[in-house]
Amino acid sequence: MVKIRQGMMKDCTDLLEVYQGTRWFYRIREGGYTTVEHVKDEHRGAAFERWGWLVAEEKGRVIGEIVFRIEKNPISGKIGIIRNLDVDVRNQKTTVGTQLTQAAEKVMKSKNVARVIATTPPASYNYWMKVKYFARGSIAKLKSPLGKIPTRKTTKIKTNQLKDLRKLPASLKFSHIAYPGAFAELAADIIDGRFVGKIFEFQQDDKLIGIGAITKKDSKSAVFVADITKRGIGSSDIVISRTALSASSWKVKSVETMIPKDQLEVYSTLSKWSSELSTDIPVTRLI
Repeated sequence: MVKIRQGMMKDCTDLLEVYQGTRWFYRIREGGYTTVEHVKDEHRGAAFERWGWLVAEEKGRVIGEIVFRIEKNPISGKIGIIRNLDVDVRNQKTTVGTQLTQAAEKVMKSKNVARVIATTPPASYNYWMKVKYFARGSIAKLKSPLGKIPTRKTTKIKTNQLKDLRKLPASLKFSHIAYPGAFAELAADIIDGRFVGKIFEFQQDDKLIGIGAITKKDSKSAVFVADITKRGIGSSDIVISRTALSASSWKVKSVETMIPKDQLEVYSTLSKWSSELSTDIPVTRLI
C-alpha cells in the first residue's frame, strides 16, 4: 500500500534511484545525479524554503515525490505551482503519480488556491491530461543584444538592489507578466549562491511597482526575470529595461528571458527581441 507523507531529507537516499531513472536527460550538473548529496541540494536553501514536499512510500521505500508552492497573482489571486513530479520508472504505470498530484492539490486547496499550473515536456503531457490538466498558452524564449535595449530614464521610479538576503521577502513572491514561479526560482538561486546575480525592487512613491532578478549565464550572456505589480502596469518597460541593462557591468553581449507568450506585446513595446517557442507545455487545472 502506498503512503503519501511529508518529505524528509533522509528520503533523498531513495530519491537518488528515482532521479537516476526520471532525470537522466536533465543534467543540472556535469554527470547528472550521482550522489545523495546532489539530491539533497535540490531540497535545501531559499530555492526550496517555501515549497511543499510530499513523497510516496511503499514497503518502507520512497518511490516518488511532488514539489509545489503557492504564489500570488495580482489578477487571479493565489495560484499553485507544481515544480516537479518524479515517480520511479517501475511505478509509472500505477496510480502513484495521481496520488501525489491529488495530495498536493488538497494541500493547495486548503490554502485557498483555485488554479494550479505545471510545466511539462511533451513526453509527459498525456499524464497531465489524464489527471485533467490541459495546455494553456505557450512559453516564449526571448533574446536581445544588450546594446539594443534602450535606457528608460525617470526620477519617479527608484531602483533598489537588495543585498545580504537570507531569504526572499514575501512581497516578491508573486507573478504577473513573468512566467509563474520564474522570479522566485531565479532569485532564490542567487540568494543561495548557486549563481552570481542581482535582485532589484522598483518603487514609486514608496510603493512596490516591480521586481527584477538577473544572473550571469556565461561570459557572453545573462538571464533575467522581470515582473510588475498592479501599480506598475504602466511602467513595465522601465522595470524590464533596468533589470536587463544591469548586466552591462558583466560586459556580456546579450540578455535572455522566458515569458508567457501572451506577454510578448509587453516586451515588444520596449525593444525588438528574437523569439522562439519552448517545447515545454504550460498546463493548468481548476481545483
